[in-house]
Amino acid sequence: MSIGIGEYLTASFGYAKEKLGGNIGTWLILSILNIVPIVNWIVYGTFVKILRGDEPDLNNMGKSFVDGLLALIIGIIYMIIPIILTIVISVGMFTISPVMTVTPMSSMSPVVTTGAGAALMIGLIIVCIIVTFLFALLVKPAVVNFARNGFGAAFHFGEIFRMISKAGWLKYILSLILFWIIFGVIIFICILLSFVIIGIILLIFIMPFLYFWGAKYLANLFE
Repeated sequence: MSIGIGEYLTASFGYAKEKLGGNIGTWLILSILNIVPIVNWIVYGTFVKILRGDEPDLNNMGKSFVDGLLALIIGIIYMIIPIILTIVISVGMFTISPVMTVTPMSSMSPVVTTGAGAALMIGLIIVCIIVTFLFALLVKPAVVNFARNGFGAAFHFGEIFRMISKAGWLKYILSLILFWIIFGVIIFICILLSFVIIGIILLIFIMPFLYFWGAKYLANLFE
């Protein structure tokens, strides 16, 4: 019988609790490293260790640094098309907006022209969101494949699609959305609390736990 999303969440949460709760020193070090630009690639490398099935310790930090950098590069490469599309659509919307405010000299109603322009803008925004979401779906298994089989494996698209198909497309999408919601709610609460110093400290301290939780969540999903 297939394991449900709830079981994945519970198991990965327990993993993060065991690995970090049982080693406060590592948790503190990762929290500090995570707030230092470039150095925080070591933390991303620890994320990769979990995806690979290795022990998420602080041994061989040089390799963790490189792994974290490569994971970041993979994410950037996958998001190049959505970024370019967003720029093109933004420029297009900037071009369309002034036209919508000008009263046409023809017999066409300004209301119709404005409505068509607004519909076009909304349509472009929807296309941008859909494309970005689709590429975001591919990044996760790509990084998992990289962690387990090397950098080039991140771009073996046939294998990546097979990984998602094996997990189940609907299950995978729902799993990601659910975790994004949980992640977002936790971050939002910390941001609200950031008006007092305890919120900032809590956010810094909780990020490694979320990384561990999310990494194990993905590792289990694509087991």
